[in-house]
Amino acid sequence: MTHSGGKPHNVGDKGQQYEVRATGYPSDGENVIGWSATIEGAQRMMTAILKAPGCTSASIFDRELNATMITRFGGILR
Repeated sequence: MTHSGGKPHNVGDKGQQYEVRATGYPSDGENVIGWSATIEGAQRMMTAILKAPGCTSASIFDRELNATMITRFGGILR
């Protein structure tokens, strides 16, 4: 059972400061994966998404500063 008893409910960022973005997963191009209120939570999410097949990079975007804070690249370095 869902928290709303099965009724439709709003989902989304709920005002969190940090947005995690991935390139190449789950589709081509840049994708928003999720949001976090803390930088530590965003880093854990970013580390996890980098393990997904096809994910070539992930970044943490600070929505209050309107700037990318961290970018990491996935895959094999050549």
